[in-house]
Amino acid sequence: MRIAAPLLAVGLLVAPAAWSANRACVIEGTISVAGAGTAVKDCMEFSSDVTAEQLKSSCDAVAQASAGLGGKPGKVTLMRQCPRPASGACKGLMGRPLDAYYYGLSADAIQQKRQACETSTTVIKAGTWSDGR
Repeated sequence: MRIAAPLLAVGLLVAPAAWSANRACVIEGTISVAGAGTAVKDCMEFSSDVTAEQLKSSCDAVAQASAGLGGKPGKVTLMRQCPRPASGACKGLMGRPLDAYYYGLSADAIQQKRQACETSTTVIKAGTWSDGR
């Protein structure tokens, strides 16, 4: 019993660190659409089995993609989960263990994101749209 108490104490101290591990990233930046800069803020939230390296690599790759669209690389902020509420979210994006949250979208942009989320192809499985809560 004397050994169990210290082990329990250590377990209680370590457990919150594991529970609060980063599984999400907010990516903010500006892309160029028809010559005009458009502010973008999205968040990707991965399943709990993603490693820290996979999270960082995936988030950095998406942030760099904005540079390919005429903007600067996006700013990446790692966090435990995506902020809520959002304009909308695609759960299971492209059939992956990944949820994408979108912020500050117009009604038209929300409908476009929803349609893209729910569309399946022979290669990509559709996700499930939610209201972002």
